[in-house]
Amino acid sequence: MVLPSLSLSFPPNKGSEMTATGNAALTLAEKVRIDGSVAEATLASDGALRWSSENGGECCLVFDNEVLGLEAAGVRITIRAFVEAHKSPAFCGGQGGLGRRVRRDYVLEMPTEEAASIWMDKIRAYLDSLGPYDIVDCNEPLFRKTDVFHWDVLALPSLYFYLIYTSVTKQLSFTASEYLFDVGRPKRLLIVINPYGGKKTALRIFDAEIKPLLVDANIIYTMKETKHQLHAQQIAKTVDLLKFDGIVCVSGDGVLVEVVNGLLQREDWDSAIQVPLGIIPAGTGNGMAKSLLDSVGDLYSVSNATFAVIRGCRRSLDVVTVAQGKTKFFSVLMLTWGLVADIDIESEKFRWMGSARLDFYSLLRILKLRMYQGHVQFVPAPGYETYGEPVRQSVCDRNAKLCKDDQRDTVNCSLCGYQGLAVGADGCEWRSMDGPFISVWINNVPWAGEDVMPAPNAKFSDGYLDAIIIKECSKSVLLSLMLKMSDGSYCKSPYVTYLKVKAFRLEPGKRVGHPTKGGIVDSDGEVIARGDYSDCDSKQENNLMSYGPPIQMTVDKGLATIFSPR
Repeated sequence: MVLPSLSLSFPPNKGSEMTATGNAALTLAEKVRIDGSVAEATLASDGALRWSSENGGECCLVFDNEVLGLEAAGVRITIRAFVEAHKSPAFCGGQGGLGRRVRRDYVLEMPTEEAASIWMDKIRAYLDSLGPYDIVDCNEPLFRKTDVFHWDVLALPSLYFYLIYTSVTKQLSFTASEYLFDVGRPKRLLIVINPYGGKKTALRIFDAEIKPLLVDANIIYTMKETKHQLHAQQIAKTVDLLKFDGIVCVSGDGVLVEVVNGLLQREDWDSAIQVPLGIIPAGTGNGMAKSLLDSVGDLYSVSNATFAVIRGCRRSLDVVTVAQGKTKFFSVLMLTWGLVADIDIESEKFRWMGSARLDFYSLLRILKLRMYQGHVQFVPAPGYETYGEPVRQSVCDRNAKLCKDDQRDTVNCSLCGYQGLAVGADGCEWRSMDGPFISVWINNVPWAGEDVMPAPNAKFSDGYLDAIIIKECSKSVLLSLMLKMSDGSYCKSPYVTYLKVKAFRLEPGKRVGHPTKGGIVDSDGEVIARGDYSDCDSKQENNLMSYGPPIQMTVDKGLATIFSPR
């Protein structure tokens, strides 16, 4: 939706003048006419355009938070903005949670072309100062050779960095709150679209909602459509990353996971994984997009997710290594076994329903409830050491030997990408729980979909996974829990075990009452192991991992980078 343009007419009796306000850099000031009334308009070096309204109030437009781009023609400057649909004239900056936003043009008519040129240069200088910048590793005291900063006084107010002089090392280092970086707008993007995800509407969504915003923001993009499973992984593994400031997935969460795996399979994985990733929801499961927008109180929408990419603010993201023996892959969202995995995978036959298929099949699955034998082990985060039972010393020793064997195997694998983290059993920190289980759910971010919040305490880069375990409970209680997943309040139930873990090991077993049937292990919407083949034609060897042997998850804190609303 594009609102009518707001025209600002400048009387010809005064030229542009430069003034200083407080500690800010120079600003422009001009007498303007808005709706026939004369008003004073100023452009500050912090990127805020202000003008007085007819009733004496102040109107404000902040470039960093509300402006996509601009263009000039003669004495007219058109500012392409993306503002709150019901923004109050006195509201400045859009720093609160975003509701529905709309496109709106602000047309500034200058007295002369010379004045227009001065204002245009100033505005463009500020927008250019917003990026791009590379990211500093906050765990390192010195910049790595891949870290490049284009210092500009106009950009400094928008950076969340604080210089600290370390007296012991005599080195400059940076710290940032929760690994959040406001480091600049991207200029060139690789767009990866899955045209088959969800209701198969990704291309239509791109043309109708995403492309217009990218064009208005003067972003150059290259679009690639995925043709088959793992195509996005191949794209990320082979693309020339020097051509782009980020990779944006227009899809569900599955394509984002493929891109992460492709980057980590490259020979230059350590620099490749620093490329900012974006996610714009266009699939069935859109947990990452929902988590990012909800974390700052923004309305979940395609346009808000797109604007988050355009603004260029970034945060670190934990990456999870999922391993079974020598087989490894990487996840950024979740792993499920039991009820949730059964719902996610077996409801595929109802994909035409979109996200409603999950609600529909949840009810069916609860009415015919399954339970599974099995065993889980975990390294608890601080504060969760009392959960479960201690693992015996003999098991600790055996697990430590397995970890060492895996590490020895990977040493000989040269130039084959990131090998993940191996967590041994030193100090016997592992604890365990035995089944039967209704559901085991491991989440890396709060939301699994736009209306399902399994892990309300999850953080993007805290170095921990949130484990949600449900054992025995009645069908009526389980249905009540499922109905409370939209806000995460189900976790308060005594039937739910919720804890944070540094590492997690799953040994999935057979279905209770059916000793020949197993379950499904699902990671980010894809089957990685399956123990029941009565309802499908595939064979176990077609899956990435085997059902039964331990599957281990370990967390690499803040390994990846993702575009974030703020």
